[in-house]
Amino acid sequence: MRIDLVTFDGMDELDILGPLEVLRSAQSAGGAFDSRLVARERAGTVRGAHGIAIAVDEVFSPGADIVVVPGGGWVTRSAAGAWGEVERGDWLAPLASAATDGAVMASVCTGALLLAHAGVIGTRRAATHHAARADLAATGAIVVHDRVVDDGDLLSCGGVTSGLDLALWMVERFASEELAEAIAANMEYVRERPTGS
Repeated sequence: MRIDLVTFDGMDELDILGPLEVLRSAQSAGGAFDSRLVARERAGTVRGAHGIAIAVDEVFSPGADIVVVPGGGWVTRSAAGAWGEVERGDWLAPLASAATDGAVMASVCTGALLLAHAGVIGTRRAATHHAARADLAATGAIVVHDRVVDDGDLLSCGGVTSGLDLALWMVERFASEELAEAIAANMEYVRERPTGS
């Protein structure tokens, strides 16, 4: 299972590195996950919201089973971050195409706004950072105040640290509960699942 984790300048580092650690831990433990950091136009490095340079594995291309989109910079309307990416629009068509092609689309924090503006969320259930809930609602989404929301081929979660819960849920859903629990225990993390799971 190929999982593409979207990167861009100004993203919140933990939005993507938290899920990456969980997913690569699952892969190391035998889970059928191939997680890679992807950029829109070229591999190299991106610089996160807190100044950390992150090496990108590949250029985004069709064919991922799951696409994970981070947030960052939305609330401050930063040119670098999710807000800037929506304004520039470079990611919108590729994200829409990935959803149309059948990828499970997942967002961390204000990455939900990128998915919403790409037309992926529409009037479906989704979570985002608490300070961006009104913006997400304004797109027509049904905003849920849970840490993780599973709406079939659309997964989302609240702010920053809930990316760990999202990734652990992905491990449980696409591999096994036992593997997810083992990873959470190793990380000394008390996880939360989607409501009703």
